[in-house]
Amino acid sequence: MTEHAVTDQAVTETASSSHQSSKAARTDEFQGAIVHIYGDIEEADNQLPRWWLWTFFGSVLFGIGYWFFYHGWSVGALPPEEYVAALEAAAGAGGEVSEELLVGLSQDRDAVAAGKEIFIANCSVCHLDSGAGKIGPNLTDAYWIHGNSIKEIHETINAGVLAKGMPAWGPTLGPKAVQRVTAFTLTLRNKNIPGKEPQGELQSQ
Repeated sequence: MTEHAVTDQAVTETASSSHQSSKAARTDEFQGAIVHIYGDIEEADNQLPRWWLWTFFGSVLFGIGYWFFYHGWSVGALPPEEYVAALEAAAGAGGEVSEELLVGLSQDRDAVAAGKEIFIANCSVCHLDSGAGKIGPNLTDAYWIHGNSIKEIHETINAGVLAKGMPAWGPTLGPKAVQRVTAFTLTLRNKNIPGKEPQGELQSQ
């Protein structure tokens, strides 16, 4: 490309840029000042409405506060936690200890931690801290002597099976502690920790 051609191209680009700038400077009746033009597409630069900005920043602040309240500082109870608390209150008032309550507790870190502590203090002599079994059966494999449904596990812990050497923990620990031990025991299912040989029947759950 010759020096003359380069000069002509530069002049053309400058003119085109100048033409675009003059077009961009115009003001549209509805959009306001046009700041960019891309072919037939014109872009305006309008201020966002105050109500939109307040809504946006308010949502950001609300989200930050929500996270700290429910997750960061754990001040408030999340809906699933409130639901489990309501079921527990109903059970404490003489209602049924439901599967929903026990499953909910098994998903609650504090309830499981409390259940583990009670389990280690009272049950590890027969089942070991890990639940892998010693005198009593391995609670982490797929074989269960008295059933492995949620209600069956709770009933076994609560009422015991004296003929098999399993004491009734309900009168000793109380309903709340039994529920938490059940919650912890539910977290042991199907972990298959090496331990005592399988006992009972193979369960599908």
